[in-house]
Amino acid sequence: MSNFKNLNYSVKYPQKETATAFLPDNEIPFAIAVIGITYPLADYYVTRLSTSKTVDLEYVTSGKGEVLIDGEWMTASAGDVMILRCGEAHEYRALPDNPWQKLWINYIAGYIRPFLDSYRIKSGIYHVPDIRQYFDLAAELALNAEMSADTCYKIADCVHEIISAIAIHSELGTKNDAGRIREALNASVYKKVDLTELAERLHISKSSMIRIFKKHYGMTPYEYLLSAKIESAKLLLASTEMPIREISDKLCISDEHYFSTLFLQRVGIRPREYRRKNKL
Repeated sequence: MSNFKNLNYSVKYPQKETATAFLPDNEIPFAIAVIGITYPLADYYVTRLSTSKTVDLEYVTSGKGEVLIDGEWMTASAGDVMILRCGEAHEYRALPDNPWQKLWINYIAGYIRPFLDSYRIKSGIYHVPDIRQYFDLAAELALNAEMSADTCYKIADCVHEIISAIAIHSELGTKNDAGRIREALNASVYKKVDLTELAERLHISKSSMIRIFKKHYGMTPYEYLLSAKIESAKLLLASTEMPIREISDKLCISDEHYFSTLFLQRVGIRPREYRRKNKL
């Protein structure tokens, strides 16, 4: 196998990757494709410069890692696809307690940026069913196929199929993102919720989650969750004999005084008075 060549990268790790580089002639639609496997390594860290000409398509087969996109670290787990567009600076790293293993394709082609634009694919982490097959095929071609025009076209087809699958899945998911966020919040009324962790479970950045939800429902996810907790508190106050402290604990609002103050702010009266007036 050929060694991985530096394509505007600063890489900090020992040789824990295997890679094959394809440098076809001008009749093939791409200029360079490097296909490889990264094996688990706790201190794996890559800094990718804005001068990079490659589009990176990476599939996490096991473990976890993080990628810095638009100033925000996002977590990628097994089954996730990471897309990093050319002309953008990124950093990505393995999580040391469970470092990722991944299949990847670094791709340079004159058409690739407008191709991604036409599909509205941004740099990010995507979770797309049945997409691994294209990475597996590319890896098999890199390991076993000859450097030929037919092989290079098959590699290009893998890249196109990956981008198309992400675009289709993202288009379907975008229409339902606000509803998915709301369902996750409704399921968290009796839990202590970290919105960053919630966003990771939904495979969306925290900032995007807040923006999408506010656009559809006119409030932030945090405001919605507090309102849902207060509505549940009202039901419990009116229909049970549970002490107010227990209701507060059940809603994961551990400070009873804070719960009472929050209830007063949102309902206009204290929990005890609400129970007295609305007891079923």
